Amino acid sequence: MKKVLLTAGGRSGALLLAPLYHALKKKGCCEPIACFAAGAGEELLSAEVAACFSMVGADRAILLSQDSSSGRLAEVLTGMERIIVLEKPDLVMVFGNDAAALGAAVASVQCGVSVASVDAGLRSNDLADSGERCRRMIDAAASLHLVSEHSGEYNLISEGIIEEDIFFAGNLAIDSLAVLMPEANKRAVCGDFGVDPKKFALVLLQGPALFSGRESLEMLLGLLRGLAGKSELLMPLSPAFDAALSLYGLRGAFGEVPGLRLIGHPGYIELLGLLRDASFLLVDTEDLQPEATVMSVPCLSMMEVTSRPSTIEIGTNILVGMDEDDVWSRADDVLRLHAHSGLSKRSKIPEKWDGQAAQRIVELLERIL
Repeated sequence: MKKVLLTAGGRSGALLLAPLYHALKKKGCCEPIACFAAGAGEELLSAEVAACFSMVGADRAILLSQDSSSGRLAEVLTGMERIIVLEKPDLVMVFGNDAAALGAAVASVQCGVSVASVDAGLRSNDLADSGERCRRMIDAAASLHLVSEHSGEYNLISEGIIEEDIFFAGNLAIDSLAVLMPEANKRAVCGDFGVDPKKFALVLLQGPALFSGRESLEMLLGLLRGLAGKSELLMPLSPAFDAALSLYGLRGAFGEVPGLRLIGHPGYIELLGLLRDASFLLVDTEDLQPEATVMSVPCLSMMEVTSRPSTIEIGTNILVGMDEDDVWSRADDVLRLHAHSGLSKRSKIPEKWDGQAAQRIVELLERIL
């Protein structure tokens, strides 16, 4: 039986990997092997999520001790080479856009194993972003490109990738959403956090730009004070954000903002429940942009660009950058719409974001392996 090695670094990559692993196991057409690269204490796939996809105890691990991207890249190159020599896969599939994902792609090429890039062709064209640089290098190493939206096809063709090597599969993150949302729907997550559905905004800030110094944190503090005057805010604290607040002595100031509730970071299923019930989502990374579009939750992104234009063109995503006035104005628009109609403006769902991407990829692998 053919072997397919599925590799992921960060949690976003792991959530793309899980539904395909489950679909391959169920179909039985080839043997899937899951490999996660993670540092000490990092949990990429919680036990409850792993259980939903029948992945408990099913993974290989590359343990990372370095904090820098180059250090992690070196560790993954060594670890992946060892796993490839042991498992002898016929294909390596790479999920994610971090140093761990790049290391998996490079190691596979060095070992003479074909690489499939999942979520291929996404481009923000911001070469200052390490994720963008990794995406481009992974796609350059791959011989098969599985794209999740039409922009991926256009970008790859413009970069010289032949159409025969591109397959429009759809978004595996939505496959994960389709499996995990019924579990989220069983839980009264709002009650657990003391908020009412559609009476709060979910604030999920974890990118480094806002935590780079005291000035940026004070700007964020003023922004959140203004937003909290319009709607209650529920803000999970990422470890990086919490560390930055402590470093600059601002933990107390953020904790004293009326209407702003700082909470521990929930698990992914709980997070989906909070997203479902939020009046809008405020983020500074691409995490949850696709999920917000499919769930028709307005998403305000404190970013200048995104690699997923479909979430803007037909979805609920709006780029507001770091402009406080724009954030406040857009939040007002969303909240007025809720007050007048009880509903957010519905968006369209991008093509093939239907929870069937894994099945399409399995059918492709049956043909080509």
